[in-house]
Amino acid sequence: MNDAVLETLKKLVTQDTDLYTDWRRLEGFLRDYAGQHRREVNVLVMAAREGVPAELLRVSGSEVSPLVVDRLVRRLYEHTGIEQALAEWAVAGWAAALGKMVASRKRAPIRWACWGKGTLHEIALSPDGRLLAVASTQGVYLYNAETLEKVRLIETNARAVSVAFSPDGALLASGSGDRTVRLWRVADGTPLRTLEGRTDGVQSVAFAPDGALLASGAGDHTVRLWQVADGRLLCTLTEHTDTVESIAFAPDGELLASGSLDGTVQLWMIACSSRGSKETRRRWLT
Repeated sequence: MNDAVLETLKKLVTQDTDLYTDWRRLEGFLRDYAGQHRREVNVLVMAAREGVPAELLRVSGSEVSPLVVDRLVRRLYEHTGIEQALAEWAVAGWAAALGKMVASRKRAPIRWACWGKGTLHEIALSPDGRLLAVASTQGVYLYNAETLEKVRLIETNARAVSVAFSPDGALLASGSGDRTVRLWRVADGTPLRTLEGRTDGVQSVAFAPDGALLASGAGDHTVRLWQVADGRLLCTLTEHTDTVESIAFAPDGELLASGSLDGTVQLWMIACSSRGSKETRRRWLT
């Protein structure tokens, strides 16, 4: 890859700080000033379309952690199909153009078995890559993902099985063996809301991309959709015949997938007024 294109990118972004938000205009400028490097231009424009510069600008400070870099590289690979080396070049190039530095990726091995102080069930990284949440039999532990130091223990008073950060990183949801979903403020670990009504332990939780909805799957064979703002139960999806182990939203928030021990994956099209009263279903057998 020709790094001369990165100098052109840096000059363009310095002159027009909002250029990264308009990938068509960005593409036009890069083709005008570095058109002979078509491959490099295409990779940088794809990264802009996938929101890489916007994510980098959300990182506080001038150094971008390896965890954030890895997440963005994976996004480019999965969404665009470009090879890893090109994705890494694009992320590092955009970071430099925005005045940020990619931290060294060399790390000492992590002994995961020592973390969580109990049986570890699930982990989640905060959107900015700075915090790691560990759901365990003792509660939810928060760790600094850079230093690996413990930030705090959130005492759930029950075995924490699942955990997820909200898209803005401000909230943490935990699903527990006591049949509840709890919402916590990440900044200080304050409990904000308890979502009840389950008849079996909660195995999975996931926020919608806009943070307005929270989905939970449980041992009672159902998926429930909750409104985050007030904790209101919007609907219960009941097609599974065994424990719902995994759930995930599509990037646009309109599709919800749920995987169960009944051997099926259910795809739910969430099409509702007030985000939650109507749904249609498709079934995939695994």
